[in-house]
Amino acid sequence: MRSIVSYPGNMQHAQQIARALHENGWLAAYVTSFCYRSGGAADNIIARLPWGLARKVRTQLQRRCIEEVPSDLVHSYPFWEVLRSGALKGRAGPVIVDRLWDRMSQRFDDLVARRYVRGSQAIHAFEYTALATFQRAGTEHVARILHLASLSSRSFEEIRKRESAGLKECEDPNAAYFAGKFPQRQARRDAEIALADLIIANSTLTAQSHIAQGADPAKVVVVPLGAPPVLAQARPARGGVRSSLNVVYAGHFTLGKGALYLLDAWRRLGAKGMARLDVYGQVHIPQRLLAQADDSVVFHGVVSRSELFGAYDHADVLVFPSLSDGFGMVVAEAMANGLPVITTNMVGAAADLVTPKNGLIIPAADANALTQALLWCLDNRQVLEEMRVEALASARQHQWPNYRLTLIERLGLGLAGDGASYLRQHLAAYKVAK
Repeated sequence: MRSIVSYPGNMQHAQQIARALHENGWLAAYVTSFCYRSGGAADNIIARLPWGLARKVRTQLQRRCIEEVPSDLVHSYPFWEVLRSGALKGRAGPVIVDRLWDRMSQRFDDLVARRYVRGSQAIHAFEYTALATFQRAGTEHVARILHLASLSSRSFEEIRKRESAGLKECEDPNAAYFAGKFPQRQARRDAEIALADLIIANSTLTAQSHIAQGADPAKVVVVPLGAPPVLAQARPARGGVRSSLNVVYAGHFTLGKGALYLLDAWRRLGAKGMARLDVYGQVHIPQRLLAQADDSVVFHGVVSRSELFGAYDHADVLVFPSLSDGFGMVVAEAMANGLPVITTNMVGAAADLVTPKNGLIIPAADANALTQALLWCLDNRQVLEEMRVEALASARQHQWPNYRLTLIERLGLGLAGDGASYLRQHLAAYKVAK
């Protein structure tokens, strides 16, 4: 079944979709925007820079590598993404960056529709970059598979408005611009969902969010994302309970990730001297709101992956009180390092990965519930330590190879809706050929 993966980026989710298809002999191309190739022409130019600068530039660009499929199957069209990234790095302002992102997304979609639909049998695309592709696929009798990586935009917008209300420092001077764009962008997303023959959500929560906003449940299947490889140095248990509870937070520290509820809960905890909170990631909270944090809260900023994983190994629990996360890969990463988690019922990984044996699930936007969860960790140190074993076990059961196998299975089993007839036919033909 000749399949195209269309995604203007390199996130692991999209790469694993492409790899699953490639392993089954189905992948014709992974179409993306900017892709950095180690040893390529750009890499050779960078190598001529002074050593320190070359190392810094290469480290940044290597984040845009696509390594899960052969390079000859990766087709890149970088122009608009280079413009967008340049504007972002050059601090061009959110409106200019947003306009370039929007132009990049739609131009990318148009390009895939023109060059890759005809002659294919299935198109795998992501929301907001699939409309023209799916419209063309409908005329060419090509199966349309839409991958949803986040909750419904309507839900997210409601949360954003609620959380920023009354916080003057969080008032966006460009709010009118973004509010004006929202209806048009939501209409585009709705049209993609309506056109899809099959919708694959990255978590049960993501699926429920879109079904609640009108997606046809007969078209929706869930394939939870995989955890990173369980590290060999991740210890199941450390043979003793330390005097201080070490709590770690990872990711952008924002309103949407529950940052204010965490700071409020930490203040209520009143455990200075008995607990420490280490925050890793960019802080996007006004300084006045950070003032309530005492010196038991340490902000480390952005760190390397190895440094973050080292912090996981020395921590007792990850806290991730997000208000809206389709999956929450940080939860899977922590568990792959043997770290129990505290997260919310608005994080996709909570329903698909977290159990009472490896973590705690609390209501989102509830500082009191978060305080009680932290108190439980203080009072049940030995149980928390023993949870490391279950965290590792859960991560082992949800590796990327499991994801790929489940994805291929769902492509066959999840096709009850009439709109997926093309894909059913192609899958049946493929099985006969095999």
